[in-house]
Amino acid sequence: MTDHRSGRDRPLADQPETSEFVTLDRQRALKAFDWGLLAMLGVGFAYGVLTYPVELEWGLIAVAIGGGWIIGRAINHGAWQGRPHPRNWSLRILAVVLAIVAWLVGMFVSYVFGQLLLEGATQPLLERISPAGFSEYMAQVYAIHHGIAMAALAIMAWRTTR
Repeated sequence: MTDHRSGRDRPLADQPETSEFVTLDRQRALKAFDWGLLAMLGVGFAYGVLTYPVELEWGLIAVAIGGGWIIGRAINHGAWQGRPHPRNWSLRILAVVLAIVAWLVGMFVSYVFGQLLLEGATQPLLERISPAGFSEYMAQVYAIHHGIAMAALAIMAWRTTR
């Protein structure tokens, strides 16, 4: 093979190796999304159950830190599967978006459990669940620990995704 800089022939063993990093292609991005989505649903369900009926408050911050870590690791696993890779901003943004959606899913799960376990309800469950009812629930239930937990979820998902 000819070295274009010097015009000399060099044996293949002396050729510079290609990058050892794997790059993000469409298939890896879809796998990262799939794994992240699975983690997001699990974290959201756990957050919701711990919000209601368990009624955990400040401990939700620790749950969020662990949940953000799980989401970030799931995205990493889906995209890279342990192979060396450069940092990727698009996966980090995906992790933050999925973390915030996990928090919303958790709040919705706690709303549904609240409606499901409502004593003396006269309406069927599907009639009690509505967007207006969810926004009213959010206004009543939201507290500072939920905001801190949402931030912790997003920060940990960002930091863990590489």
